[in-house]
Parts: sequence; structure tokens; C-alpha cells
Amino acid sequence: MIAVLKKYWIGHIIVIIGVIFLVNLGFWQLRRLEQRRALNAQIVAGLNANPTMLTGAPVDPAELHRRRVVVTGTLDNAQNVIIQNRPFNGDPGDELVTPLRISGSDTAVLIDRGWIPLDQTEPAARRAYDITGTVTITGIAYATQPQPSGYLVMPDPTLAPGQSRLDKWFRVDTEHIGQQLDYPLLPVFVRQSPGDNPDELPLRAEDFDLSEGSHLSYAIQWFSFGFILVVVYASFLWQEARKSE
Repeated sequence: MIAVLKKYWIGHIIVIIGVIFLVNLGFWQLRRLEQRRALNAQIVAGLNANPTMLTGAPVDPAELHRRRVVVTGTLDNAQNVIIQNRPFNGDPGDELVTPLRISGSDTAVLIDRGWIPLDQTEPAARRAYDITGTVTITGIAYATQPQPSGYLVMPDPTLAPGQSRLDKWFRVDTEHIGQQLDYPLLPVFVRQSPGDNPDELPLRAEDFDLSEGSHLSYAIQWFSFGFILVVVYASFLWQEARKSE
């Protein structure tokens, strides 16, 4: 047996490296699982906390992200925009986003009012969803959605020379949407909560993925691969030792 161990010393090193690699992958997935659980706990805590009143005063986007908020003001219907490619239950459509000018302030906040069908997203058609007068809106605040990097990411358009505003966007980027408004925007936007009639357009739903994902099963998988590698290699060495007897 000692002779076999000496003969396959390179194999020992390869197997040890392989086991260390597989075990580390398993622990990496366990760390991802803990991160997911911590994020879920943070989301639940934010949703269960008392709503924050938006007054137009400066806010911390990281602190308000995924927290319930309440805001009162008037919707600037003439400045609404569309967030494109937002299917709802498999139906094509877009999300209607409208600035809300906050009462008692010169600041506004973007309100994601919900989903409307694709055939109702042109400016004239969506005037049917205009709301006038002072309104109080409850919803979930989210940090702005800046342009992500990468060649495969669909970029938001930019203003062409002589163009004063863009009507259709791919994400709620408060900084860039705010450039076409004559008043400041908070660096968060609010997804309006569903109303008493869930079938009323614009459609709204609060859908949070609080699952733990597949991290635990992946961790078990990587640990299992490491164990199998050790067993198979030990079996190979045992057979080689018996052949040399």
C-alpha cells in the first residue's frame, strides 16, 4: 500500500486540491444563503415598519429602499412617462410613472402607478388615467434604477438636439428623468400599493420573492461531489494496492 501511495503522489495532490475547491464552493453557497436570509429579513422588517412620510425633505435612498412610505401631493399628469417592456401575468404592457408634486414643498417624487396594456400606452390614450386634485399615495419606496453597465444591457435613450423630453424609458432613473422636469426629484421612486379594486387599471401588485433560492441544495451538491471524489479515489487506491500484492 505504501508503494501505491508513493506511486500516485501527484494524484493525491490533485484530489486534495479538488476536494478543497469543492468544499469551498459549498461554503460559498452557505454564505450566499445567509446573505439571502439577511436580505429577506431586511425586506420583511421594512415592510412591517410604520410607513415613512415623504415631505420633500432630503432622504437617504439606501435607508428608504423597500420601505413603506406615504406621500401627499398633486400628480403632474402632463409629465408622465412610460417604463417599457413590463409584462403583467404574461400580457404585454408598460408601467405608468407620474411625478407627484409634494404638498408644502417644491420637490416631487416619481410614482409608479402600475401596469397598463400595451395598446393604451400612447400619450393620448393614457390621459384616461389622469388624476387631478390632491391625493395621498401609499406604496413601497425604491432607490433609483441607474443605467447598468454591460454591452448586452438595453440603454435608455438620450435627448437629441432640440428634443425637450423623452416619453419612454427602460428603467426608473430619477436622475435622468428629472433632467426633463423643471422641479427637483427625490432620489427614490414609489411603487403605489394596490387599491381596493385589484382589477382597476393601472394594475398594481406587491410581489416580493422571499424564498431562499437554491443555495442550500447547491451547497449539499458541492459537498457531495467532494465526498464522492474522496470515496472514488480511495477505492481506486485500494484496488491498485490489491493488484500489487
